[in-house]
Amino acid sequence: MDDMTKVIDKYYANNASKLRKMVDKIIKKFGGLSQKDIDEFYSLANQVFWIAAKDFNGCGNFNGFLYSRLSLKIMSMMTERNRQKRSDIQTVTHENGAIEKIFHQTLSLDAPIKDDDRTTLGEVVESQFDIFDEILGLSCSENVIEYMDKLTPRQKEIAQLMMDGYGKSDIQKKLNISEKRYIKLLSNMKSFEKTRYLRKNNKTERKRGKSKMGQLITLETNKDDKLSIASIVKKIDNCTIRFDHPLQRSSEQWTKLMKGNLISDILQGNPLPEIVLAEQVINDLALIWDIDGKQRCTNVHSYKNDEFKVDKKVRRPIITYQAIIRDENKRPILDEKGFPQSERRTFDIRNKKFSDLPEELQDKFLDYDFKIVQYFNCTSEDIAYHIERYNSGRPMNASQKGLTRIGQVFAEMAKNISAMSFFTELAGYKVSESKNGTLDRVVIESIMTINFLDQWIKDQGDMCAFLKENANEDMFDELEEMVERLTNIGNEEFFNIFDSKNSFVYFAAFHEFLKFNLEDNKFVEFMIDFENELHSRKINGTSFEDLNGKSTKDKNIVIGKVNQLKNLMKEYFHINNKEDLENKNESVLEFVKKNVDQNFEMEDIELFEETFNDYTINVNNSSPLLRQENRKSFIALTAYAFLNELDNDMEEWMIQYFAKHRSFFSNQKENYLHMKKDLDEYIQLKEKKVG
Repeated sequence: MDDMTKVIDKYYANNASKLRKMVDKIIKKFGGLSQKDIDEFYSLANQVFWIAAKDFNGCGNFNGFLYSRLSLKIMSMMTERNRQKRSDIQTVTHENGAIEKIFHQTLSLDAPIKDDDRTTLGEVVESQFDIFDEILGLSCSENVIEYMDKLTPRQKEIAQLMMDGYGKSDIQKKLNISEKRYIKLLSNMKSFEKTRYLRKNNKTERKRGKSKMGQLITLETNKDDKLSIASIVKKIDNCTIRFDHPLQRSSEQWTKLMKGNLISDILQGNPLPEIVLAEQVINDLALIWDIDGKQRCTNVHSYKNDEFKVDKKVRRPIITYQAIIRDENKRPILDEKGFPQSERRTFDIRNKKFSDLPEELQDKFLDYDFKIVQYFNCTSEDIAYHIERYNSGRPMNASQKGLTRIGQVFAEMAKNISAMSFFTELAGYKVSESKNGTLDRVVIESIMTINFLDQWIKDQGDMCAFLKENANEDMFDELEEMVERLTNIGNEEFFNIFDSKNSFVYFAAFHEFLKFNLEDNKFVEFMIDFENELHSRKINGTSFEDLNGKSTKDKNIVIGKVNQLKNLMKEYFHINNKEDLENKNESVLEFVKKNVDQNFEMEDIELFEETFNDYTINVNNSSPLLRQENRKSFIALTAYAFLNELDNDMEEWMIQYFAKHRSFFSNQKENYLHMKKDLDEYIQLKEKKVG
């Protein structure tokens, strides 16, 4: 009997009691289920079991594998049931004659499952998801569904494979992704903005200010207070302090050493800068936004959850503290007056997590008080003002500071775009650029380049201020749609072309490309050829490469780059101007007479046509060079080779030329002269080698 047969016997013994118990455990949080409902879930479990047994490859624990599959399937069924009941009012008459109206709505993952407690739907997925403890360094037995909802499709695939017991190498192989991309994806999955959903407390605090009638109205604009780290951690878990204001920069800005020095200062009891909070009332609800101190708050929260060790290069690694002397049973040893005896001790915090600290230092850490300044009744403009003001003397970079001037609505739209998988997973951006505001800057620059190129502003802050007054939401929606289209058609070679230096120019080029009414994948073809060859092609004496100097954000450089790409695309796709139309109407014979020799006749052209066909037998016949619109220049070159007795070298030259080039000038005279020059250089080099 093989292992899987034993597993099947185990689950289906005693009328499938083990499988039924698993279902009971998952659905126990749901109220109002009839026996018919439960029987449906048992039937569902039977289907899921056999699919899971077929898919399981022996990696990890089958019990956890099955539990995760079954939990998610039940979640899906419950969501669908509630969706079907959306906005439906059901009247129920009880035995005592009381009439109750029950309002059904779409199931919310963070809403209470029962009326008598505050347990959320995410809690149903329990310890089987502890695989994240090993991979993400988290404690995440709750709210996994809500966490998964914040991931991109590829990140969800990784998370699901982790929960199914797959290791790093198996995941890379199964999803066909490189180690570099896997690390990039995982880093984003571990960000505070996402993992905070895994730590939300079961019993979240009630939002204050439910209505204007119930709000606490105060005339004071701000007040000073204190808040312990234990309280800050709790408030973060309960989501009563918000760290995701669209104008605020991302978390994880600090290096490991900076984090370690913060922990050292706290354990020494050293004073630290105040934390600034702002209250904003939105739709009659009071939200508390973090204005300054996000890095301190998120890092003490992460350290409390054992997510990093103190760096070995921390400034002051040896911490002195007072400890109570205890006996072998860990009871305090008292002096003659009945007071606990104590002694001074030292502890080296280098390479230590929070759980590695002595109990006394853990208590000292949690009891540490941050000074708090809180502003009340703030408008969106007040918050933007305070964020910029408090970061004016701190290391908030130009991209992060500039974004504060674009307004909350546009800032949120920009951040939504920069969070798309194109930026966070696929393109050639660095992991750090998703945290330091660079990707937000790329989005802002793209909006400016696409819509206001002639009014380009180099300074990021001034650009944001300009867009706040002149842009509209449709412009952001248009860019989001463009990014989505590129995501769907791109490949790895194409994605790697996009970096923080020139992406905004490339998006402007794609916007122009859309006017050509060509298939989107043609843009991918063009950009790959641009990266490999066309970037150095000169138009009117200048190439795109020539414009890549030091002042890449100067107005004339940006406009020059965009126009250069537009011209290259028109040439590449043979979008005809007046001269091209005249050339197109010119016969092959007229073209050869004008550019090679006046004495050729039609019968010569027929010979050159046949000869050219022979030359191309051994080249890539799918090359764009063989398009019909490029035929004139090749026939003229064949005539030139015949006239100069170079026809014996033409076939060899043709093979190497096709290997190096994929594109051609739409202006056939220009293309002929370009190939003629290349052929002459090839012959000279060949003669030099022979000589």
